[in-house]
Amino acid sequence: MQELDQARLYEEYRAALQTYVFEGTAFWNRITAFVLLNSALLVARNALPAGHAADWMRAGVGVLGLAAVLLWGHTALRAHYLLAFWIALLRDIEHRLGMEQNAPYHMYDAFIRARPVQMPGGETMRLPRLARINVNDSTSLALTLVFAVVWVISIVRMA
Repeated sequence: MQELDQARLYEEYRAALQTYVFEGTAFWNRITAFVLLNSALLVARNALPAGHAADWMRAGVGVLGLAAVLLWGHTALRAHYLLAFWIALLRDIEHRLGMEQNAPYHMYDAFIRARPVQMPGGETMRLPRLARINVNDSTSLALTLVFAVVWVISIVRMA
């Protein structure tokens, strides 16, 4: 590989890595925003006065909450695939640079699959099988489902 091509690949690698980190940070920022939005809607719904006069408002807030949950689910699903894309791109660039043996995302892939990974310093690490669960996806899924159930129940109870 020519020196210019290798320099370009390293620059692509840095750009892809920065974008991957940005997407990961944005993912958690979005989760926080949707938790706060749904929590604020729940507080607003429960702060409405009792009685039939506020039923339409309660229903409206419930529909807004359900819409927020659907948007949250879409956003989380999209983020999952964006992060997977950046990891795949990083692994591809590592392959083209000929650094598969000690490349960060090749090692990460093996580690996530609970295979033993030899660190550059000589230490061998292995992720326990129980820890293989994707916290990003499972946390977002659990919170999305909890809020969806809360909103559906809140709407159904009014009928």
